[in-house]
Amino acid sequence: MRYIYIILLLLLTISGCKKNELKYFEEEVPLLNIWFGTNNVLDSITHNFAYSPTDRDSLVFNYRIAGYPVDYERVFELTTTDYDAKLLTFTFNKYKIPAGKSLGKMVFYVDKPTDKNLFANRDLNVSFKVKQSSVFQPALKELNNLKIKFKNAVTKPDNWDNAVLPNLPLKNFFGSYSTEKYKFVIQVTGLSNLVVERNIKVNPELPPNTITEIHAKALQVQCKIALDQYKINNNGKDLLDENLIPIVFP
Repeated sequence: MRYIYIILLLLLTISGCKKNELKYFEEEVPLLNIWFGTNNVLDSITHNFAYSPTDRDSLVFNYRIAGYPVDYERVFELTTTDYDAKLLTFTFNKYKIPAGKSLGKMVFYVDKPTDKNLFANRDLNVSFKVKQSSVFQPALKELNNLKIKFKNAVTKPDNWDNAVLPNLPLKNFFGSYSTEKYKFVIQVTGLSNLVVERNIKVNPELPPNTITEIHAKALQVQCKIALDQYKINNNGKDLLDENLIPIVFP
C-alpha cells in the first residue's frame, strides 16, 4: 500500500508540472519578427537622402508574428536607443495588426535633414526594435532589428560606364558622368540607381528600379528639355558641373 501512495503522489506531481507548463505556453507573449526587403529578407539597408525627390521619405518594413492569429486587433510600436536617431526626424504610428492576420507590411517616415553639415564627417546609423509590451516582444535572434545607414551624398553608379547584357550602361543615355549632372537627372526624373534593360516586350515585368531602353530614351529627352529650360530661365547661361564644365546630354 505504501508503494501505491508513492506512485500516486508522483503522478499528481507530474500532472501538475504539465499543467503549469501548458499555462506558461498559453500566456507567453508572442515574438514579432521585422525586416526590410521585398524578394529578399534584409535586416539592414542604406538610405541616401541625395536621391530623395521629396522632403519626406517612406521606409517600408515587413512584420510576422511567431504564433497563431487571434480574433482581435493587436498593436505594436518601434523603439530605438541610438544617439543618431536624435539627429533625424522620424514619424511613426502605433501599428495595428488586424484580427486574424499575422503577416504584412508597415511604414514609417523620415524627413530629409536641412543641415548640410550633418553628414560632413560620417554617415548616421539607426536601428529599431519592437517595443516590449504585454502584446508582443522582440524576436530573440534573427529578424529582430531594422538597421539603417543614412547617407547624403551622390555617388557614381556602378553601371554608368559599363553594364552586363541584357543591361545597358547609363552613359548611353546621359553621356559622361559628373556629380552635378547626376543630381540634375535625379531632380528632373525623380529616379535614381537605375538599371536599364534591353527589352522589346510590351509592358514587361521588371525588377525594382529597372526600366526599358525605350523608357531610358524618354528620360534622356526629358533631361534635354529641362536643360534647355534652365538656360532660358538663366539668360542663356549653361548649367555647370563641379568642374565648371557645361552639362550636356547626348
